[in-house]
Amino acid sequence: MQRAKIDIQKVLPNEGQIEGLPRNPRLIKDEKFRKLCRSIQSLPEMTEARDILVYPYQDNYVVIGGNMRLQAYKHLNWREVPCCILPENIPVEKLRQMLIQDNNPFGETDWDALANEWDSIELDEWGFDVWQEPKEEKAKAKSPKETSEEKQEQPDFFAAMLGDRIYDSNNEFDIPNLLLDRQPTSGLLLPFAGWGEDTRAKKGISTYHFYVEDYRFTNIWNNPVSVLDSGCTELVEPNLSLFDTTPIAYGLQQIYMKRWIARFWQECGARVYADLNVAQKFYKYNRLGIPDGYNAFATRGYADRQEYLKMEIQIAREISGKNNPNMIVYGGGEKIKEVCTQNNVLYVEQFMTNRVKKGGRNG
Repeated sequence: MQRAKIDIQKVLPNEGQIEGLPRNPRLIKDEKFRKLCRSIQSLPEMTEARDILVYPYQDNYVVIGGNMRLQAYKHLNWREVPCCILPENIPVEKLRQMLIQDNNPFGETDWDALANEWDSIELDEWGFDVWQEPKEEKAKAKSPKETSEEKQEQPDFFAAMLGDRIYDSNNEFDIPNLLLDRQPTSGLLLPFAGWGEDTRAKKGISTYHFYVEDYRFTNIWNNPVSVLDSGCTELVEPNLSLFDTTPIAYGLQQIYMKRWIARFWQECGARVYADLNVAQKFYKYNRLGIPDGYNAFATRGYADRQEYLKMEIQIAREISGKNNPNMIVYGGGEKIKEVCTQNNVLYVEQFMTNRVKKGGRNG
């Protein structure tokens, strides 16, 4: 192979097209394309360090690796870019394999590590698929009457409910009470998914849980309506991480926030599972605002912490007054599943990468 700077404006007039090979399996457009362009502009040194992989074909060059970058370079009116030219005798099948492998993301992103080092807004601007609040899908054409009725029935109602409010409370810390008539009945309503697990805004999810990274909750406190706009009807309370090392005062604030959000969702018609996934230090505080007789609970399972789960099942029994409470346990593997079976609670398989954190029990 040899390296050379190639005039991309003349040699490759049809950027993004692969002659003699399938269409490039990776696409980029709209805001993602603009972010790529901004990234290249802010770090031009990366261009010198990263060759576009090309193959000579009929007095032209076919791009094997770097099609999206090529589109960006041309959009930015760059004239020459460094390329690595493959030998002419490479079989077509081998070129096809190289094309697919170039687009294969073998690794995965440790979002917790990124979130600790960089602001999510910066990461988003640099082109990472940082989760953002789902955007509303473009509505189909509707009559003025239908549009007016929708505004009256949902957005205006939610907005009216969202003002500064203090809800009734059964405790000295004014942590809001959950509503007994707004709890899910037995049986999990599917589809069931973690909030923000998919970078694309999804519709049709019936039940959302929040056993995901805390950075995804940044905007929920400011705008809990965004979750309701997804169309879900049942929710697990937001699970904000509380460790044994978390100060009590800060932990009470976290519990207040998640319970206020849950009560707001209930006032808007959603049904809510009370979250029991906190460090043992906060068990008694986490019960504040959950009225006696409430019978809808959720927690996160950990294979090496079966005793925590057993204590949380007991808490659910005490609050509900039932030996077999309506309870969801999310993830944890076969050991946790066995505990759930023994205690007649619902085990739900974990569909996200398990990240082990040090320093105590996390959300």
